[in-house]
Amino acid sequence: MSAANLRLLLPFVFSAILILLLINTLRGQADQLTSALRSANWPLLAPAIGLYFVGVWLRSIRWGLLLPEHAVKVSILFRALVVGFTVNNLLPLRMGEVARAYLLARWGRVSYSSTVASLLVERVLDGLSLALLLLAALLFQPSAPAYLWAVGAIAGCGFLAGAAVLAIAAWRASALTALAAFVARFLPLRMRARVSDAAASFARSLALVHDPVRLLRLLALSLVAWCFELGLFFVLMFSLGIAGSYPQALLVGSAANFATLLPSSPGYAGTFDAALTKVAQDVLGISAGLAGAYDLIVHATLFLPVVVVGTLVLWRSNVSFGQLTHTPKPAIDTLRA
Repeated sequence: MSAANLRLLLPFVFSAILILLLINTLRGQADQLTSALRSANWPLLAPAIGLYFVGVWLRSIRWGLLLPEHAVKVSILFRALVVGFTVNNLLPLRMGEVARAYLLARWGRVSYSSTVASLLVERVLDGLSLALLLLAALLFQPSAPAYLWAVGAIAGCGFLAGAAVLAIAAWRASALTALAAFVARFLPLRMRARVSDAAASFARSLALVHDPVRLLRLLALSLVAWCFELGLFFVLMFSLGIAGSYPQALLVGSAANFATLLPSSPGYAGTFDAALTKVAQDVLGISAGLAGAYDLIVHATLFLPVVVVGTLVLWRSNVSFGQLTHTPKPAIDTLRA
C-alpha cells in the first residue's frame, strides 16, 4: 500500500475504532437512548440551528477582516464558508479548505495565497477562542475533571505558539519573500514568477498581524461567534430535558470541537462523538444512553442543515464537487491576470 493510500485510510480506521468503542459504552443503554430521542422536544432544533448560522455569519464577517486587500461581500464569504463546511462533512482530508479557496477565487477574485494566509490566521483564532472559552467555563465548574484543564492549557499554549509563528512571518516578510525567491531559482522558468508572487501575496496577507487593534477586534469577533455556535449545545440540552448550564455547554462544545483536530473520516465521525459523550457524562453527570442521544441530536443538527444549505448554494451557482476539489489550470492563470 502506498503512503498516500495509507494517509487516506488511517483517518477512517481511527474513526471506526472510536465509533466501536462508543457503541461498546452504550451496550445495555439502547432503551434509554431511544426513549430520550422519542421524548425529545424537537421544535427546539429551530433556535439551535439559528444560533449556529448566526455564528457562521459572524465568522464570515471575520473572514472579510482577514482579507484587508479585498472588498468581498459578507454574503459571498458566508456562501463560501458554508460550502467549505459541507465539503468537510462529505469528503475526507479537509477538502473544504480547498473548496473555500476555489470559490473565493471564482466569486471574489481573491488569490489562493491570500486565502491560505487568511485560513491559517482563522485556524489560530478559532483555537485560541475555544481555549479561552473552555478555561473561562472551567472557572464556573470547579468540579470539572482535571483533564479539561489540561486540554485548555495545552491548546491555549499551542495556538499561542502558532500565533507567534505567524507574527514572526509577518514582521519578517522580506525574509519570507527572499526564501521564496531562492527556492524559485531551482524551479522551471514558468514556475518562478508564480512562486515569488504567491510568497509576496502571502506575506502581504499576514501584514494584519502587525496591527494589535485589528487583532483584538478579530479575537473579540471570534469569541462572540463561538459563543453563538456553542449556544446550540446549550439549547439542545433542553430538548432532551438535561439540566445543564451555559458554562457546561461551553465545556462540552469546546472539547468536542477540539477533538475534530484529530484525524477522522468526513463529518468528524468518531472523534467528535467520543469527546462529546465522554465530557457530557463527566460534566453533566448523565448516563451513557442519554449522552449518546445528546450526541446524535447535536451532531445531526451540526451536519444536516449546513449540508443542505451548502448543497443548495452549489446548485444555484452551477458548481460541482469535482470543480471544488480539482481546480483547473485556467482558474489559476486567471488569478494571476
